[in-house]
Amino acid sequence: MKRIIILSVGTATPHVIKALSEAFDINQDLLFKILYNAPAVFLDNAEEELAKKAFLILTELGLEVLVQNTDETAPLPTEALDVSVYIKDPVKLSTVNKQLSEFLGCNESESLQLLLNEPSVVLGGVSMATAESLQKRIDAEVIASNPKLDLYTIEFTASAEADRQKLINLIRSQEIAIPGGETRWVRNLTYEQLNQFLTRYRSQHEMKIYNQSYSRFRILLEDFNVESAAQTDFLVNEIGMPQEALAEIHANLPLLLDESVNHGELEQKLALYKQVGLRCSDEQIPFGKYSLAVSNITDSEKFREILDKFFKDVTYDQSSGTWKTPLPLASILSRLLEKQLEILGCEIEYEY
Repeated sequence: MKRIIILSVGTATPHVIKALSEAFDINQDLLFKILYNAPAVFLDNAEEELAKKAFLILTELGLEVLVQNTDETAPLPTEALDVSVYIKDPVKLSTVNKQLSEFLGCNESESLQLLLNEPSVVLGGVSMATAESLQKRIDAEVIASNPKLDLYTIEFTASAEADRQKLINLIRSQEIAIPGGETRWVRNLTYEQLNQFLTRYRSQHEMKIYNQSYSRFRILLEDFNVESAAQTDFLVNEIGMPQEALAEIHANLPLLLDESVNHGELEQKLALYKQVGLRCSDEQIPFGKYSLAVSNITDSEKFREILDKFFKDVTYDQSSGTWKTPLPLASILSRLLEKQLEILGCEIEYEY
C-alpha cells in the first residue's frame, strides 16, 4: 500500500483544487488546507495503481509530490505561518501584482489591495513550503511569520510625552525592562507580553503595533575613518562608493546606506558594519500612508504628466517651486512616485 504526500504547491494555482476535488471526490476546503499546509498526506493506504494515477495527475498540475510505502514515517504537520510580501523595486508593482493574483487565484484588483495594505500580509495559516513556493514565483521579498513566536514593537504616537509615559509605565509594571528616558518605542515584546498589555489597555488609540518580522528599517552611515584602509575598501568594494568621492561623502554625513531592510537583515548588516568599524544608526520606517514634499522641479510639463498617473485634477503653482501630495499614498505608491520624480531630478522628502 502507498501513501501520496504533497510536498509543496509547486507551480500550481488554486484553480487545481476544483479539478482535484472532482477527480478524487475530496472536499475543496480540505484540499486547500492540504495544498497550502504541505507537506501533507493527500492519500493514505492507496493501491499501487491509484497511487500511480494520483502521482501523474498531481505532478501534471504542477504540485511537488512524494509517493512512499505506508510503513514509512509520514511527515509531521508544519507550523502555521502568515506570509507577507515586500516589493523592493516599486517599478515592479504591476508585475508582482500579476504574479500574486495568479498564485492566489484571485483577480488583480483584489491582489493589489493586499499589496497596498502594508505590511501586505497575503496569506495566513500556511506552511513554509508554501512561502518558499511563492518566493520562487514572485519578484518581491517574501517574509514568513509565526505570529505566536515572533517579537513585537509598540510605537506610542501621542503628541504629549506625559501621555506616552503613562503607557510606558503600564508596560514596565509587567516587569519588562525599558531603557530609561524612552517614551516612544518598546521593542522585543513577546506575543504573550503584547496581549497582556492590550488586555489592560484595550484601546489601541495613539499607538502602532509592529510584528518585527515585517518591520522595515533604513540604515544611516553616521561616520567612518577616511584614513582607514579597511573601512574605505569596504565602502568602495562592498557598498559601491566611488573612491575619489569618499572625502566629500565624509564631509556630508549622515548618508543613507540601506533604503529598506527587514529586521533580520538589519541585525546582520549592523553587526557587519560595526565589525568593519563604521558608525551607523537605524531608523524604523512607519507602516501606513505617506505624503511627499517635492522640490527642485525643473521640468513642469513632465512633472505634471507623472502626477496625472497618481492624482486627479493636480494643481501645481510653478512659481512656488515646491509641491506636496494632496493625499497620502500607500507606501509602495509613494516609493513608485518618488522613483519617477527622482529621474526628473526632483528632491523628495517624506512626511509620515
